[in-house]
Amino acid sequence: MTSVGVATAHATEAQVTDPSVIDSRIKIAFEGAVFQNNVHSDKTGLGGSDKLGNANGDLYGSIALTKQISPDVDWRLAGAFHTGKDRSWDFNASSPTEAFDFNYGDDFNFQTLDFDLGKHVKMQAADIRFFGGLRLVHSKEHIGVGESFSETSPVDKSGSADKLGKAEYWGIGPHVGVEGYYPLGEKWGLTGSASGAVMWGRRTETVSFDVVSDNPNNNPTHQEGHFSESQHSNETVTSFDASAGISWTPFTNTTFTAGYKVEQWHNLLVTADKKTSTFNGPFLRLEVKM
Repeated sequence: MTSVGVATAHATEAQVTDPSVIDSRIKIAFEGAVFQNNVHSDKTGLGGSDKLGNANGDLYGSIALTKQISPDVDWRLAGAFHTGKDRSWDFNASSPTEAFDFNYGDDFNFQTLDFDLGKHVKMQAADIRFFGGLRLVHSKEHIGVGESFSETSPVDKSGSADKLGKAEYWGIGPHVGVEGYYPLGEKWGLTGSASGAVMWGRRTETVSFDVVSDNPNNNPTHQEGHFSESQHSNETVTSFDASAGISWTPFTNTTFTAGYKVEQWHNLLVTADKKTSTFNGPFLRLEVKM
């Protein structure tokens, strides 16, 4: 993540004078973005406008720890999250004797945890890092539909029906990629990264119904009903992410990076309009050596 694999290219690495020296410090990178995506379109299948709108504006954040273990090898532990936009729509109508309400809402979120080992290769002035490891992913989705009515004539009657659907996925698999840094001077440089992962895991989908009614003509006057069903399936999820940016190192232990990131996830979100969900947008990253 961290595209859900954070690609942290490091400006200060290109300035190391003695390649045999191991840097004992831990590098901490914080990254954030507000992504556009195609999870939900703002158009319906009939060409009309979707009252829920699109799902753009999901929040993304990550943190990564990197530690050098030999002059050209390091390890990295990185975690990232996506929090999708909470979409909702409500319709209600009323008259002097009755009222009706209908509502719908959905949301999603997912997180990743990456661990990898990286090998640094110098290509002229550029520092290239090839890495491989494991990615753990977790996703959760919700859909809620509800309707209710009430009547005041000739007797007070009311009722409601709610349907809730949710899906949760856990998966793990190999994650490989490459990232690089090319200096443009003492304080500036270009960064870039690309990585992919294949995860195997289990998805649980649950549907539940709740019905409530109040009618003085019935016995009992208050009635409730509940039904719930779950199903499980083994699923394969794939991801690909790429980024490019420009870095500025005002101090030897601090680097700021601004750039653009693209992530693609296949078969992760079952409530999405398409099998492949794409997230993209500008990002900011702060990296500090401690």
